[in-house]
Amino acid sequence: MRRKSLPRARGEEERRRSCDWKFIRVPFANNSQFVYMKRSNTTGDTAAIFRDVSLKSLKSQTGGIEAPISEVLTMLRDVSARVDGEPAQTIKDAMKVLSSHELYAPSINRFRDADRIATQYYDGLIRLHHPARQRKRSVVDAHREKRGSHGERRRVSADVKNALENDNCWKFDILHLEKVSDHHALSQVGMKVFERWKVCDVLGCSDDLLHRWILSIEAHYHAGNTYHNATHAADVLQATSFFLDSPSVAVHVNESHAVAALLAAAVHDLDHPGRGNAYLINTRQSLAILYNDNSILENHHIALAFQLTLQHNANVNIFSSLSREEFIQMRHAMVEMVLATDISRHFEYLAKFNKMHVTDVPEEQRDTNSLTICDMLVKCADISNPAREWGLCQRWAHRIVEEYFEQTREEKEKGLPVTMEVFDRNTCNVPITQCGFIDMFAREAFATFTEFAKLGELSDQLESNYEKWKVMTSQWTPTHNTNLVL
Repeated sequence: MRRKSLPRARGEEERRRSCDWKFIRVPFANNSQFVYMKRSNTTGDTAAIFRDVSLKSLKSQTGGIEAPISEVLTMLRDVSARVDGEPAQTIKDAMKVLSSHELYAPSINRFRDADRIATQYYDGLIRLHHPARQRKRSVVDAHREKRGSHGERRRVSADVKNALENDNCWKFDILHLEKVSDHHALSQVGMKVFERWKVCDVLGCSDDLLHRWILSIEAHYHAGNTYHNATHAADVLQATSFFLDSPSVAVHVNESHAVAALLAAAVHDLDHPGRGNAYLINTRQSLAILYNDNSILENHHIALAFQLTLQHNANVNIFSSLSREEFIQMRHAMVEMVLATDISRHFEYLAKFNKMHVTDVPEEQRDTNSLTICDMLVKCADISNPAREWGLCQRWAHRIVEEYFEQTREEKEKGLPVTMEVFDRNTCNVPITQCGFIDMFAREAFATFTEFAKLGELSDQLESNYEKWKVMTSQWTPTHNTNLVL
């Protein structure tokens, strides 16, 4: 559905000079964005955050950012509606080419029949991953066939069992499970989710092997982190499972991608140090050097997950029964989904999801769509805290803010560039930071995905939480920052 674009913004310099606005530059991988905080005025209006709307969106009145390729496709679509015959078909063909997920990959179809050497160069050096073309079962089909199958029941305490009862509901309280399971929420909710989705059947592994694997993964999260810990991974896993449960999602997702999404959610922040990518770059950490400053932590999380899984003496290789082709496909999907959680690539993945077509598409496109959907749902699960029930939303916000406070303190003590000055414990207005995150990242992502998934109540909850944060902005003082409820 096409929405009206925002009104034209005032000039950048004019806004910088205005005493009504506080200007912040937000760095991204390829460019910078501008964020403006509107100060409270004499009428008592609460502070609000507005993104620079000079990067206008053709799809969202909330000021979401549109990738240039999406703007081109929108313009071509408008033109095609105004012409007939051969020109219209030519435009549609051009749009199909531009909609490819491998826009800059070479097309050498003319070589494949006549030039065996060129074909082998293409497959060996460029294409690399070329899975066999075969019909894949959707999540709906897979569960229809497996209905009634039950795995081994694990013994858990009565408190843990009660805490897990509504794990398929959006109001599920993962922080209560963290408490009653003695900080083993990931392994507890993980095994229940894996059993419901028949992960052992798909991987061809035993329940005991899968349990050893999730315990190994859980052990490599840092319990000392207030936010990026195993409980956060458990929260993202539960949200991923909830999204996959939506019939509007499940019909478009194949079985192997669903399992890959669950596994990716479990490992997506593995061994997170509690400091962001910018901090690792500024301190010249070995991981930043290893990954050339690109998606440093995301690359590390998924690389370590496979290193732990495949090491011979650990006996946790849940992929050992997969064929070579099945393993390559599973690994490719998991890597893609974890890399999609890099917030610096947020708008790139949102644009890919927005230009996806799901009706009357060939088999190959359905497989591509399945992966695109899973990228988006894992991404939304990762930033889902603002859309949770208010009590959970507030506690998760306090946890991430506390982690940012500590990073800012350390950056200042070491004389490093301060990644996000707004997270100084002595001056921070926490409700404003939460409104800002929703404005910049969460609102459009959730509006887009929940419309597709027919889960509009999640966006309603997000807006309700936003209004609560907004009311709190005028009441918040830095003294609140010393006793956050974690």
